[in-house]
Parts: sequence; structure tokens; C-alpha cells
Amino acid sequence: MPLGSSAGVGAGVDLKDSEDVKVYLDNLGIEYRFGCYHEKNPKSCHLLADYWEAIKKDFSKAYRTYETNCLDYNHGHSCAKAGGYRYFGKACQKDPDMALDFFKKGCGLGYHKACMSAGLLEIGSQDDKNYIRTEPPNPKQGLEFLRLGCEEGHIAESCYRYSSAFLKGMENACEKNFETAFKYSVMACELGSMAGCTNTAIMYRRGDGVAKNEVLAKEYADVAEEMMTQLKMQQQIEFGKDS
Repeated sequence: MPLGSSAGVGAGVDLKDSEDVKVYLDNLGIEYRFGCYHEKNPKSCHLLADYWEAIKKDFSKAYRTYETNCLDYNHGHSCAKAGGYRYFGKACQKDPDMALDFFKKGCGLGYHKACMSAGLLEIGSQDDKNYIRTEPPNPKQGLEFLRLGCEEGHIAESCYRYSSAFLKGMENACEKNFETAFKYSVMACELGSMAGCTNTAIMYRRGDGVAKNEVLAKEYADVAEEMMTQLKMQQQIEFGKDS
């Protein structure tokens, strides 16, 4: 949870005392409101929106704060959050066109997770019932957004999606290109994508886009297997917490 505060606000708080925690959280809200409304600090406004969302569960206020912080103060992360709200129609009217605009703006402001979101929408989730736009998808532009998310944002999923497009080829976007697919698959793996590691292992084994190499194929397959093991362990831990 991205909530935080200036040094000293939480000093001496007894987290086992519900009243202490309540006072602490109320003080956080006051601090964020002051920073946003009076100092007009975009970071404070984003934290305030997070506060409405995560602590108060007031999603209408959260959306309005994210939206304002995006449009008035050009905060890329807030643009991405507003885009998500508009895409799903959470506490606001569902509007995929507006969602895409928010994602594009967030990407342009350097928040690269928004680039991936914009890319996935533009590539075309035509079969997604949430994705009903007034304009058809633009897969070529979508690929460019995924590339930005990968190369500039170092987002594993963005690299994997970009690689996959060239692995199969995409109508109105790109031809099949194993060399490009391999390059970005390796990048995805190095950034922590289990699917990227799996694809890299397969490509080494088959010699798709790279010289066959059984040794490296096994190394990447082992990395993917280790990631799967860690994921299963994490899921077991989370399951234990919920039980």
C-alpha cells in the first residue's frame, strides 16, 4: 500500500491499539489533504487518492482525486489509476475511450505501467465486453506502447507481450520475427517473467531466432521452474494467512 507520511507522524503509534491507529490514519488524511489542496503537491494528491481508496473505501472521492491530479497536475500514476477506474466503471461511468486516453497520458508522463495498459487496449481486446470503444483498436500503436513499457519502463509483462506478438505475428501490426521475439523474451525473463523464461528455453531448444543450445535451454527452463516453485510457495503462504 503506497500510503506514507513525513518523518515523525507515526512515531509512538501502538499498532495494537485501535484508537491509536485510528488517530494515526486520521492524521494521515489531514496531512494529505493539506499537501494536495493547499500546497497543490501532485504526490500528496496521489497519496490522498490512495487514502480514499485503501483506508476510507470511498472510491468516488478516490476516482475524482486521481482524475484531477492527472488532468490538472499531470501526475502519470494518477492517470493510470483514473484509467483503470474508467475502464471498469468503478465509482464512475464506464468509458473505455476515456480510459485509453488516461493510459496514454500516463505513459506520456513517464509512468510506464500506463504504457502497457494502453498497449494492451490498442492491440485489441475486441472480444472483451469491457472494451467497447467508438474507434477500432490500433495494434501497431499498441505494440509501440508495449515496447515503451518494456524498454523504458523495464516492465516484464510488457516485454513478454511484445515478444509474443513477434513470435506469432499480428495482423495489421507486425510480421512473425523470431529474432525480435527471442530478444524481448530474454528481456522479459531477466525482468522476472516466468512465461518469458519458458519461451526463451523453448526457442533455444528449437533454434527459433537463435542458434540451438540445449545447455542454455535447460538453464532457462530451470529458472522458469524455480519461479513456479516460488509462486506456489507464496500462494500457500497467502492461503495460510486467509485460513
